[in-house]
Amino acid sequence: MVAGAAEPTAKRAKADGADEEEEEDPLVRRREELILGVENARAEAKRWEKSLVRDAEEVAKRLKRKADEEAERLKRQADEEFERVKRWAKAESEAMGERKVLQAKKSLAQHLPTVCVKLEAKNEKLLGRLPPEIWQKILDDYLHQNDFLTVALTCRFFREKQKDLGRKVETNLDTKSLLDLQKSGKVTSHSLGWFQWACDTF
Repeated sequence: MVAGAAEPTAKRAKADGADEEEEEDPLVRRREELILGVENARAEAKRWEKSLVRDAEEVAKRLKRKADEEAERLKRQADEEFERVKRWAKAESEAMGERKVLQAKKSLAQHLPTVCVKLEAKNEKLLGRLPPEIWQKILDDYLHQNDFLTVALTCRFFREKQKDLGRKVETNLDTKSLLDLQKSGKVTSHSLGWFQWACDTF
């Protein structure tokens, strides 16, 4: 009997344990629901975080693109302004240069006649000291007929002196005359500058 009495106690204990499990089950379920809710909230927060980061990156890229475009526009604008100022400065400097040249020409035109007169007077005073015989010797021994034009173009005093001594101011380009002059050895050697001057003059 004792054994029989023990059986119902064990059954009763099992039944009590099952009742407690049934009673605990809603609490466990609630606890697990809460844990699951937290996990879901964490997953949702991560999804939101990723979405917000992605949105922020897109906004940052868009802002960077806009900033780059604005910087490019400002650079273009600055380059255009620089070119405009450069063109203006060049035109202004050219205009100023032209004004300076005009002023210099005007000043030269005003002062050149008086300077030339003074130089001619000085030359005549110095060169006029030579007697006519010396001038005759210079023209006969050191100058050829073809050189008289060059000498006459040098200054008014030389031109007048040649006229006084009866020399014609002309160049003889006759082939025979030039060959005779070359054979005589009296051809004066001229510098490159003289030939340039002769070409520019005629």
